[in-house]
Parts: sequence; C-alpha cells; structure tokens
Amino acid sequence: MRAFKRLALPCLTAVKSAASHMPAVLSWLSRALNPWGALRIERQTTALYMALATDAVEMAVDRLGQYRSAACDLADLFDDGMLASHIADKLTCSEAESLADFFRAVDHPHVADLWLECHAEGDDDEDDLHYQGERSELALVA
Repeated sequence: MRAFKRLALPCLTAVKSAASHMPAVLSWLSRALNPWGALRIERQTTALYMALATDAVEMAVDRLGQYRSAACDLADLFDDGMLASHIADKLTCSEAESLADFFRAVDHPHVADLWLECHAEGDDDEDDLHYQGERSELALVA
C-alpha cells in the first residue's frame, strides 16, 4: 500500500488534478489506482454490518428471555386448581385448547393438562370436544 503512495509519477498527478473537478471520476480513479483502499472500505463495511447483526441478535436473545420469563410467571399464576376450576368451564373448547397449546409451548404441560381437565368437567354437551360423560346411542351411531 505504501508503494502506491510513494509513487509520484507526473502523469498520475496531472490526471488527478484534472479529475478533481469530477468527484465520481476521482473516486473511480482512486479505486483503480489503489485496490487496497477498496478492500479497506469493504472490510470496514463488513465489520459495521457484523456489529449491527451482533447487536440485533443480542437484542433478540434478551427479548426472548423476557418473553420466557413472563410466560413462566403466567404459568405459575395459572397453576392453581381453584382458579382453573372456577374459570376453565366457562371457556369454549377452542379457547381452552389455545390456552393449553400456549402452556405446552412454554414447557408447562402440567398447567395445560390442569386447565383441560377442569374445562372438561364443565362440558355437559355431547358435541363438545372435551365431553367426558356417557354418549347417547345417537351420538355413537353418527
């Protein structure tokens, strides 16, 4: 790199001074005459992008940790048989299934099972998904 800087050819300085009025030409000419400058800029740009990507990944990891902590707190709150027995039977089957899917997704399947069990105790219609009573003959034939 220093070898190019030490070159002081009169023809190059004349071209450079003539091109100084045209910045685009000067930029192209500088890259053509000094390929290490272009590589340095490329390295700097790559380092900047890597730093930005690292920051984005760290931010995502922090946010995921916060979500997991909040989900565990919610699971601890919902891991109460009294609460589940009073509320779960008032949920629709799809709502109870969605709640159970959430608790299974955040690694709390025992809470999901608790809420589905309490929901099933309140299902009194044979057409309900979680109905646990005896089925009539018409329901068995269909």
